[in-house]
Amino acid sequence: MLAKHHRPLIGVLNHLVAFETAARLGSFRAAAEEMFVTQGAVAQQVRALEDKLGVELFDRLPRGLKPNQHGLEYVARIRLALGIIEDATEDLLNRDELNLPNQVLISTTPAFASRWLIPKLSHLADLYPDVSLMIDASDVTRPLKGKGRVDMAVRWGTPPFNNVHTRYLLSGRAFVVCSPSLAGASEWRQPDDLAEVPHISDSHNNWQRWYATYGENKTKITGPTFSQTNLALEAAEQGMGVALVPGLLVENSLKSGTLIRVLGGEFQLDTDAGFYILTGEDSTPSPAVAKVVDWLLSEANQDCLR
Repeated sequence: MLAKHHRPLIGVLNHLVAFETAARLGSFRAAAEEMFVTQGAVAQQVRALEDKLGVELFDRLPRGLKPNQHGLEYVARIRLALGIIEDATEDLLNRDELNLPNQVLISTTPAFASRWLIPKLSHLADLYPDVSLMIDASDVTRPLKGKGRVDMAVRWGTPPFNNVHTRYLLSGRAFVVCSPSLAGASEWRQPDDLAEVPHISDSHNNWQRWYATYGENKTKITGPTFSQTNLALEAAEQGMGVALVPGLLVENSLKSGTLIRVLGGEFQLDTDAGFYILTGEDSTPSPAVAKVVDWLLSEANQDCLR
């Protein structure tokens, strides 16, 4: 009975963290700043949770959010559960740190982890065989100090980031990709050529900015929307439509042929955002963390030279 009761809530941990943060701070904007994600991503996580539960958790006010009665009752119990998870994680990390002094725990997004970081890990092992890198892939940023802390993070966003030391890593320049199986893709030359093609979106909502950049007044974008860029890329690889994503995330897909770039380089989107390395501002990084930072910057530099 217990497993059956919990089955509908599998995979909603990110939703719960976004809900708790928004409830505590009173707005999606403030929650997004604390979590180092976009405001749209937080709102989407909360909406997904409300859809799963079948109830609204907030009163949406002109100047913020206020948990309703359902939300107040729910968030009180969620905080207890998240506290248990944080305590268990901290205990595990403390134990691991005693056994592995060269272990580095890095927090980043699922898309960056699977599409850029993991394919390059063999280079880190060759360069620094003594470093053990643990990857926490989630849209929710873990803190860099205190309970449940991580050693460092790589996050998408626009500076300044509060209370952290920031290093620029990679551009967030985005371009249009799709599966080579989509009919006519090789012949598309202008934004109008995409009029009848489903547009795959993620929480960054770049399509509206892309069309505005190239002089198109697109009031409605049709196609599936996903909370994570990684899911949007998987949908594109399966031929569900065109996706507008940071170029660095599709390097291997372009090489393997599961995705192709369409419309050419002149139709890329230069955003203000990018990927940044975040470390604690009040402490000197350990030698192992410093090695990982240097390695990340070196890999990024190699990408720029290609």
